[in-house]
Amino acid sequence: MAIASIARRAASVAVLAGMTAAAVPAHAATSASSCSDICVLDARTGAHPDYDRLVFDLSGTGRPQVHASVSPDGSYSAGGSGEERRLQISGKSYLLLDISGGAVAFSSGPDAYTAPTVQTVSLPSLKGVQLTSAGYEGHVTFGLTLGNYSRYQVFTLTAPNRVVVDVYH
Repeated sequence: MAIASIARRAASVAVLAGMTAAAVPAHAATSASSCSDICVLDARTGAHPDYDRLVFDLSGTGRPQVHASVSPDGSYSAGGSGEERRLQISGKSYLLLDISGGAVAFSSGPDAYTAPTVQTVSLPSLKGVQLTSAGYEGHVTFGLTLGNYSRYQVFTLTAPNRVVVDVYH
């Protein structure tokens, strides 16, 4: 939820409670900028003998729902517009990842997504990661560019919250 929207909601609640909007503490909008559901903070990669690992670090208290699908040509539907686009990093195959459940990827602030929005990776199976939507209707989506791979596995971990994608060679 956008910070301005949260501030407006706090002001509305204050008026309904018989207070004026000016009585809402100045820090109400600031403290609301931390993730109450799920914020995607970073994407990091690592090589292992049999697979490449991609980890998305999350903040907030929500548990993400994750859906992965294969795109044969790297095309994806842009959030909101429905416009078909292609991932910027070319490869042999592509995996689209949808993290949902109130997820956002802020461009600034304490819960900002800090990885590049288009990131080339030089691993045996994982070749690139691209942020394709930063929070349309509670969904953050990524496109993964792949080389040769046999299979993939997607799962979540807690303490701290993470989404993990293993791409096997």
